[in-house]
Amino acid sequence: MLKKLVSLLCILFFAMTCQAQQVKITFVNPGFSQDNPTGSFWLNVSAFMQAAADDLDVDLNIMYAERNHIQMKHVINSALTRKDHYIILVDEKSAATQALLTSTQVHDKIIFLLNKPTKQELIRLRARGFGILGSIVPDNYQAGRLLIQELENRVIKSKKNPTISTLALLGESATDAAKLREQGLLSYSNRSYYLKLLERVNANWSEQEAYNITKGLLQRFNNTKIIWAANDAMATGAVRAATELSMRQHILIGGINWDKDQHTRLDVSVGGHVTLGALAIIKIADFDVDNKNYIGDLKLPIFKAYKPKYESLYKAIHTKELGKIDFRYFSHTHTTPAPQPFTLDNMTALVK
Repeated sequence: MLKKLVSLLCILFFAMTCQAQQVKITFVNPGFSQDNPTGSFWLNVSAFMQAAADDLDVDLNIMYAERNHIQMKHVINSALTRKDHYIILVDEKSAATQALLTSTQVHDKIIFLLNKPTKQELIRLRARGFGILGSIVPDNYQAGRLLIQELENRVIKSKKNPTISTLALLGESATDAAKLREQGLLSYSNRSYYLKLLERVNANWSEQEAYNITKGLLQRFNNTKIIWAANDAMATGAVRAATELSMRQHILIGGINWDKDQHTRLDVSVGGHVTLGALAIIKIADFDVDNKNYIGDLKLPIFKAYKPKYESLYKAIHTKELGKIDFRYFSHTHTTPAPQPFTLDNMTALVK
């Protein structure tokens, strides 16, 4: 009887120890580990993830690839070797997929954030032995469409000259985000009575490239009324070019990202997807407690055009005060009877 009691106590102690074990997550961030000319987007993704990890008692390790695909391979190999419970990867231009497929290591709990592999790549990864729990990506098509819609709505229409001459600065063509944002632009502009898309030019997410390209385009198309840019950095480059040519006051310029101080430079900025890193942490924490909280493949229409009502959230992002948001409110395992939907409006309400 005593042996059975001791045995039962050992089992209970082991179970309690396992349950109390802190969840360990490694995130391989493709961006730079410090401020840089390409903007603060990836640093802000990390900040959201860390804030959520703090609220949910998650041990988060962040490793940076410094925008270098060769280094990305080494960093992913290092992440696989760490053997943390979960790994979060960003599959920009399939770099993460290729790194996994050529690695001698495997891992059974991987989540993709913001960019995910193709269906064929997922088949290869699973055949190789990787466990893919799902993906969390923004609806980039929505972002491109919303941006051009917001810009068109702000143009004062003229019956004498209803045509709104428009230029588009595209992101790096090899990325899904750039392709989908362009598709959203075309979907809306092709159906608009007013919009006339004069040129679509690849500016590779770069402010400097966008500046150089826009300066040339505006000298050819001096009746331009709108410049649509696939990110805020390129939109900022366009602003600089239009200002130097004394054309800024006649052109509406918008981008995507909610970059720092965009509201002082741009007419429109569409953003919100920077928050999705926090959602990845929440989903993993819930799944770890109960496998019924399946992650799966999520595509979220998270984007909103920046307006004053989002000012408190916007400031929290760029002053690194995300600790004001209690991310437990979005967690199945921390909120009764049900978590709040993960939206920019709900996050803004929590900041206030």
